Amino acid sequence: MKLPSKGVLIRLCIYVPLLAYFGYMACQKYKEEQAEQAEQNAAPVLDGPKHTFTLPDGKSVEVVEISEDQARQMGLDPGARGPAGKAEAPAKPPDAADAKSPPPAPTPAN
Repeated sequence: MKLPSKGVLIRLCIYVPLLAYFGYMACQKYKEEQAEQAEQNAAPVLDGPKHTFTLPDGKSVEVVEISEDQARQMGLDPGARGPAGKAEAPAKPPDAADAKSPPPAPTPAN
């Protein structure tokens, strides 16, 4: 088997290790960024009384009560209030007596 020319071998000896090095460094940087992002997105461990609520669809949700100091440490403003909500009564289902059928269609006069 004939070896490639001297110029090709020199280029291979230079560029292959460079590509491997830069690829390895890019991989390390990506892993560090992912670890930082996962750390930022991780939920903090909260100490306090826990309550479990059952939602109408059957799911259970655990809620932890926190103090105002803990809320401030998390970057929240416990004194701020959101917009006032509107409470409306649920719509009543139509009764059989209230449901009226439309009047019959008129017959064409020819």
